Amino acid sequence: MVKVDVISGFLGSGKTTLIRKLLKAYENEKVVLIENEFGEIGIDGDIIERDGFEVFEISSGCICCIMQKDFVNLFIRVIDDFKPERIIIEPTGISILSDIIDILKKPEFVKKCSINSLITVVDSMNYLEQCEVFGEFFEDQIANASTLILSKSQFVDGGKIEKITSSLEKLNAEADIIISDWNSINAEDFHGLLKGDIIVNSMDILHADYRPCRENKFDAFAITSSRKFTKEELESILCELKNEKYGHVIRGKGFLKGYDCYMEFSYTNSQFIVYENKQQSSGKLCLIGRGLNDTELKELFKVKDGGLLTWLKF
Repeated sequence: MVKVDVISGFLGSGKTTLIRKLLKAYENEKVVLIENEFGEIGIDGDIIERDGFEVFEISSGCICCIMQKDFVNLFIRVIDDFKPERIIIEPTGISILSDIIDILKKPEFVKKCSINSLITVVDSMNYLEQCEVFGEFFEDQIANASTLILSKSQFVDGGKIEKITSSLEKLNAEADIIISDWNSINAEDFHGLLKGDIIVNSMDILHADYRPCRENKFDAFAITSSRKFTKEELESILCELKNEKYGHVIRGKGFLKGYDCYMEFSYTNSQFIVYENKQQSSGKLCLIGRGLNDTELKELFKVKDGGLLTWLKF
């Protein structure tokens, strides 16, 4: 039986960072990652492939709804052709975890794989604020998790952590809640996160009446660019993204060329990090949000090609 682990979490919560740590902890197993990107330009898959792991991407839609058929076909092919010991699934941040569980409980999969763990990553810095605006996205992901793990906990005080854990316990009193700073967790402890083999009773799955990934309208802005940026210039651009004239930018990731290095950036709710590295990469980025302004964003990044995608508009 193939073990299946699902790592969910809202946009920018830290799913990919956690998965990279888990993959390294399980590098002696034959593990395949199925990655559901939120735009047509793959970012997270490139990051993980650079670490030497097998990644399959599904883009241009959410695997729990409009891309479900593609996901099912890919899942069957991965099991039959690659015969992995473990499959890790990273859905997009606006996915419905209960729908993914339902897919994995289909008769054709029950004989071939078992749900090993259902982990939802919670962003300690942004969770309480995001819940006020996007609360419907969190309920399903949190209520159906077997483990809740807080990211960025080292950046917030104990009082905020208590408020977060209290909120999480109201939605899911059964799940384990891990609040440790990820930098203090060793490989053995990360390995233990997927010790799993949980029992998923179909009667216990919460199916929210509200369908967040189908009823909300999001924009994805994706571009490729050969233009070179300095680190200071890129940081200045990312600071500008909070300006309302660009729309409400929730999440962003990308690789861009520098003058003597390559740069990788991660952006979540006006907070960002820019990394310099020597690994070659094509220049590309993707932003997701609401009411994104194609013209202003192209002007900001000084590009002509690419632009808004509409895969999340139904």
